[in-house]
Amino acid sequence: MKKVLIKSLKIGLPIAIGIYLSWYFFSGLTDKQLEQTKNAFYNANYFWVFLSLFVSFLSHVSRSYRWLFLLETMGYKPKFSNAYHAVMSGYVINFTVPRSGEIARAGLLASYEKVPFEKGFATIVVERVVDVIMLGIVVLISGYLQTDSEAFNKITQSEEGGSSNLIWYIFIGMVVFGTVGLVFYFKNKKIKAFVNEKLLGFYDGLKSIWTMKKKWAYIFHTVFIWVCYVGSIWIAALAFEETKEITIGCIFGMFVVGAAAISLLPGGIGAYPAWLTAVLLIYGIDFAGFGIFTWVGQTLMLVILGLISLFLIQRQPKFEK
Repeated sequence: MKKVLIKSLKIGLPIAIGIYLSWYFFSGLTDKQLEQTKNAFYNANYFWVFLSLFVSFLSHVSRSYRWLFLLETMGYKPKFSNAYHAVMSGYVINFTVPRSGEIARAGLLASYEKVPFEKGFATIVVERVVDVIMLGIVVLISGYLQTDSEAFNKITQSEEGGSSNLIWYIFIGMVVFGTVGLVFYFKNKKIKAFVNEKLLGFYDGLKSIWTMKKKWAYIFHTVFIWVCYVGSIWIAALAFEETKEITIGCIFGMFVVGAAAISLLPGGIGAYPAWLTAVLLIYGIDFAGFGIFTWVGQTLMLVILGLISLFLIQRQPKFEK
């Protein structure tokens, strides 16, 4: 009974939070913002919208192709089409049960290719290691761009023109959090073993990339994927008069909060449009329609392509074990 309850909470709680955030966000919109949102769908330049979606699609194709490099190091050469369908199916399954897409992706490849589940899943774990590194790089770039922007200066300066305490609060918080973490690490054997296991997996993941035959191709596709992620937001911004001249700092800021929303909630429901709107407001742009429009477009694309892939891969002959 306890296991069932915990499992239900893991599935239901993120979805419930997403629904609540959606309600909270939309209920807080002014009449002007609601009108802006409605007009966004009518007045958008759909050339840029579809180009943005196409660039996002290229990132998924590249991720599917890059996966083949890791599988090849283990001696497996699945068809690209099945790798692509497994990746896209995983995305759409993530909308139903949070974080289940990775398991489903490895399971689909095990069913339709000669790739054992545990080995396929191991390559996905390596991908996640790489994603963490790339996200860290993007966050650092974003942080640098924010510190050099007028918007950042506005929120870090007091009304009297002096420096606000925001930076000090963040710094002190990081020091306290780090100190508490180190204390738990050295005092609790279970936590220490858990952290060491994760660090070892992190190291093994990096080592496997560097020892593969096509490591430079893998690195190229990794950079290409993340350029597409950030680029798709920049291109989407060109579709609206309100956002077509936003700065690169704002673009990176929106990408970082959007990535955080997607990692925390299924598809970023509720949080994604709200947090993108918050970043735009920091830069003096009151345009709630952009976050909503972008989230709807990206979600529709993933759901439609994911369902098509889920249908097509199940039409393939299963691998006989």
